[in-house]
Amino acid sequence: MTMHAQSTSSGAPQRFTRNRRRAFAGSRRSRGFTLLEILLALALLALVMLGVWGAMAGATRITHAADAVMARSENVRTVQQFLRRYVSAAQLQPYLAEGDARARMFEGDATSMRYVGPLPMQSGHAGLYVQTIRLTRDASGGASLELIYQPYAGDALQSGNAVTHLLLADLQGGRFQYLAAAAFGKPAAWRDDWQAVNGLPLAVRIHLDPAWRVQVPFPEMVISLHAGEGFGAQIGDAP
Repeated sequence: MTMHAQSTSSGAPQRFTRNRRRAFAGSRRSRGFTLLEILLALALLALVMLGVWGAMAGATRITHAADAVMARSENVRTVQQFLRRYVSAAQLQPYLAEGDARARMFEGDATSMRYVGPLPMQSGHAGLYVQTIRLTRDASGGASLELIYQPYAGDALQSGNAVTHLLLADLQGGRFQYLAAAAFGKPAAWRDDWQAVNGLPLAVRIHLDPAWRVQVPFPEMVISLHAGEGFGAQIGDAP
């Protein structure tokens, strides 16, 4: 009897201690997270969000760069198709430009060329037009490629309203050259101008230097003229 009482009396403090520990642990869990734990969780969340934002920003930059390359490539392709198709269709038709004393069929120098030819049917302009392809400079020193056209009036003075259309912008510069036939069996040669009052060059060479940031080149073009024979009395040439 005495031993059972002693055992009972010694076990009571142990049960009391265990109960206090359980109560302390339960009260700690009921209090939630500490301030330090919350700060650590917020810091980790911020790092995760920063990584996600960086990945999304990088993906957006890549998408925009790809779109810019595609748009510029399409622009270059369209302009080259137009030049190849419609410059090659220049015709043996005399025109009289303002300031000229005589009619001519083709005129060209290092930065411009003028000829008579058709325009695309989808543009809504049927018939022949006097067309000028030229490089122009802006106030900042950049260059642009433009098309100027007006209705063909035969060998009378051209008096119709001229329309200007921008083909390419953001250029550093460029150069046009003209392939002329040589006499006495000599090979044809490129020249920097074509000032003949009759005849068309054999071909036209167009070189443009892009200034745009997108890495899309403008390949040099050599356009053969269907009606070009490469002969013509050049104004200013020695007889």
